[in-house]
Amino acid sequence: MRAGAAAGLLLALAASPAAAAADGTPGRPLAFERRNVFDPSVPGEDWWLFRFANRIHVMTRESVVEREVLPPLRERWDPSAAIQTERNLRALPFIRRAEVWESGIVRTQDSWTLQPQAGFGTEGGDRFILYGIRERNILGTGKSVSLFHTERPSEHRNELRYGDPRLGGTRERMTVQLADTSRGDEIGLHLNRPFFALDTAHANDLLFARINQEETLYQNAEETTRFDQDFRTLHAAGAVRLPSWDGFVQRLSLGARFERSRFAATSETAPGSLPPDRNLSGPVLGYSWVQARFLKEINIDRMQRVEDFNLGNELTLSGGPLLRSWGSDRDRFAFSAMDQQGLALGPGRFVLAQAGLEGRTAGGSPENVLFFANCNLFWKTGWPLPQTWVSHLEYNTSRRLDRERQLILGGDTGLRGYRNNSFTGGRSLLLNFEDRVFWDRDLLHVIYLGGVLFLDTGSMAGEGGDFRRLKTDIGAGLRISPSRSAAGGVLRLDVAYALDRGPGGARWVVTLLGGQAFSLTGSVNRKALRRPDAVIEEESAASRLLRR
Repeated sequence: MRAGAAAGLLLALAASPAAAAADGTPGRPLAFERRNVFDPSVPGEDWWLFRFANRIHVMTRESVVEREVLPPLRERWDPSAAIQTERNLRALPFIRRAEVWESGIVRTQDSWTLQPQAGFGTEGGDRFILYGIRERNILGTGKSVSLFHTERPSEHRNELRYGDPRLGGTRERMTVQLADTSRGDEIGLHLNRPFFALDTAHANDLLFARINQEETLYQNAEETTRFDQDFRTLHAAGAVRLPSWDGFVQRLSLGARFERSRFAATSETAPGSLPPDRNLSGPVLGYSWVQARFLKEINIDRMQRVEDFNLGNELTLSGGPLLRSWGSDRDRFAFSAMDQQGLALGPGRFVLAQAGLEGRTAGGSPENVLFFANCNLFWKTGWPLPQTWVSHLEYNTSRRLDRERQLILGGDTGLRGYRNNSFTGGRSLLLNFEDRVFWDRDLLHVIYLGGVLFLDTGSMAGEGGDFRRLKTDIGAGLRISPSRSAAGGVLRLDVAYALDRGPGGARWVVTLLGGQAFSLTGSVNRKALRRPDAVIEEESAASRLLRR
């Protein structure tokens, strides 16, 4: 792949204030207050190094902020539109803070977006290295570009990515990825117009991807087989908003997908382990609803960043026939359903629960069926330091998963005291307890520090089998987060001790990696649910390498 020419081509493309007033108050002309990465009016931030950083940082253009303001706010004060505008601005990777005031002031603060990266990571006994550079706000336009090299013992990636959140000034988003890997070239293009507000009338989505990757299956933390997968897909869909009412939104979507998977044996492929080739093509019909009961919190999954959680019900249904006449290798029916519900328990205390089912049927028999459920409890306290107690419970059960998919429990899926890929099977149970402690001082005005105490316990069973013995670990860790980034993500250093023996013998495991140890929406099922084309939208270069 000619990375230089590709790089040239892609670069060329190159308590809420909003809720303070009653609906319908006449609006005033909008005024935009944009603040740089460091604010000289804040004690400690008027240092020559910070002034130099501000000088070389190109601030987000006013037009980029203005285009995120929803139309109702241009005519009158609308608290719902103001809150949604704040959410949209906070979702941008180059905006650290956003406030919309009844007076017509839209106030934002930039994050630091030029990110050279070089380092290594270890998790559950596996190591990787990466180096590269990413700019998430090219010349203040909101466009992004990155170039990375990542590797681990079994593979490497050289990749170039370009993103434009407002292609040609429209609501269309574009992501392009080109990669040269140890298994071949990859290319991906994603164009989509999301539902950017509850009253958005329509949306669309177009995805093309060609992914060449190595698949590895595990048992007892050891590789049992490897094979290559050549995955190609084209997906297109459109969606419209159905008649709705305040706080309850319905949507209908119609699309089509064309998907091909080819598997090839290597010298490390065990006899009988190679999956059969698959063609899955057909129309897809979807329906969803959203009940809007959004909650703003800090110090939940990120450090000192406002996070938005919807405690209302969210239901998503989709399905459709996969037809020989459309190119499928046999007639099938695909289905997917997911429901999410939250519950407020008091200030800083709430529950989020989710359950889903997806799979296929062929000739009346189930294929690749997975039921998953998870429940998260968050309980914030302020003594002696800000703390968030987090409890995470997840359950998975499968039926006749495709051969390249597995439920995996281990160091990289929430059981930190054990090696990666320690336990595999058809049913899983995982329970995590964490006491996340936050030091709310902006240390040297560049990082936040925190710590964690944790207990993880889980079990794996065969398909249709019973859970017998739990595997448990305890430990402690350090959390670091750059205070000038928009994401507020964490770098974690965890030391865990396994109370029960597992594969490999060692009971002490050290993890150094970005991101939380478990996902609120499921960890053990990642390899079972994750599609190869998910790499197109994954933000982390390490996650793209590890396919997490």
